[in-house]
Amino acid sequence: MPQKKINKKNILIRLVDIPPLGKRIFYAREMKLLNTLCERYSLEFMEIVDFGKKFDSLAYLVSYKLKRALDVKFRAFNYKVDTNRYPEYSLGEKVGEDAPTLHKPKSIKDFLDE
Repeated sequence: MPQKKINKKNILIRLVDIPPLGKRIFYAREMKLLNTLCERYSLEFMEIVDFGKKFDSLAYLVSYKLKRALDVKFRAFNYKVDTNRYPEYSLGEKVGEDAPTLHKPKSIKDFLDE
């Protein structure tokens, strides 16, 4: 199954507010910053990372202040659950009858209907 090609421009549109003027210089600068982030982390990670808001520039993400937040998100992105850590137990088949359950009234109407 061929993987879909990741579009870097769509990543920029999702993460950064695009200015109405000077787009050529803006895209050149932001693509350079995006490539720096992709070298530090990965392109697949940059495709899914979300901060809940858009930034003026990706320079915020390259800076030291948000590097820690990106590192935490990247570790969560790469976390693999060790399925062999805990043994799997088989409880077997069910034996005996079910215990009767008591119906407690949840409202005054239920209480008065009984």
